[in-house]
Amino acid sequence: MKNFHKRVDNECTILLYHGVTKEESQGIENHNLKHIKEIDFIKQMDYVKEECNPISIDDFISYKKCKESLPPKSVIVSFDDGFKNNYTVASPVLIERGIPAVFYISSGVINTDIMFWVDDLEDCINRSKSKTLSVKLENKINFPISNNIEKIRALTEIKAYCKQSIVREKDRVVREVRMATNITPSVASSKNYEKLNWDEVRDLHSNPLFTIGGHSLYHNILSLIDDKIIEQELRASIDLLEINLNSKIKHYSYPEGQTNHYNLRVINILKNLGIVCSPSAMPGLNTIQSDLFNLKRTMVGFDTNIFPFFG
Repeated sequence: MKNFHKRVDNECTILLYHGVTKEESQGIENHNLKHIKEIDFIKQMDYVKEECNPISIDDFISYKKCKESLPPKSVIVSFDDGFKNNYTVASPVLIERGIPAVFYISSGVINTDIMFWVDDLEDCINRSKSKTLSVKLENKINFPISNNIEKIRALTEIKAYCKQSIVREKDRVVREVRMATNITPSVASSKNYEKLNWDEVRDLHSNPLFTIGGHSLYHNILSLIDDKIIEQELRASIDLLEINLNSKIKHYSYPEGQTNHYNLRVINILKNLGIVCSPSAMPGLNTIQSDLFNLKRTMVGFDTNIFPFFG
């Protein structure tokens, strides 16, 4: 991030993680480091504890409301999606160091074996024994998938197409990849695919260090959901959390989180549903003047995004 170390004393860094793992991956599973190694997470959280001022997302909102200056090197730790390793691997590291975190959860996959669609594609292509994969995107494409490099290239292009397609079209492509590879995607393929169960979410919620927020039902891109059902989907994702936690949900984050993945329509619905803050996944830092529905976050892992303080 440009001029990160010059700005960090006066602005808040929101770190964005997805998973923290102890597992050794096979093939192209976790090739993009969506799940970073536990040893790396420990080093990063040691730095946050010793060299920064870790604060909660609610602390940030309080500073903003009171128009107070942020502590120097303010850091918020956040997780998206709801992977089981957030609970089994990441949370003990955070608890030991007393570091707050917010977990944004796709509530429709909790306590299920439902695969996130990106993991669905990854697992199918990873375990395919075919040498080619034929799938219709804008046009019919025959992807070579004889080795891991070719598989990653095919996966990257298919994901990119899906991320700019309406939900119905994205679902068609995922089904077509399943049929073409003759693979039934399964969480049994990797522990990194496992999601939290409700007891684990409740345990995280009961810890005063942690905050639970929403992140859609099934990680569909909110701006690409049909106008007729977007409010229903957002409400259902929040209701599931509130019913299972017996608590009001005030926080949310947008799946994918780039500028084209949410819009004013989505923001207004979230506000009407009682959400007070929903950060993006756009890179950058935040001041107390920053809009709570357009906060920036710094991705860690995921396609070689480094821990910014070590950059």
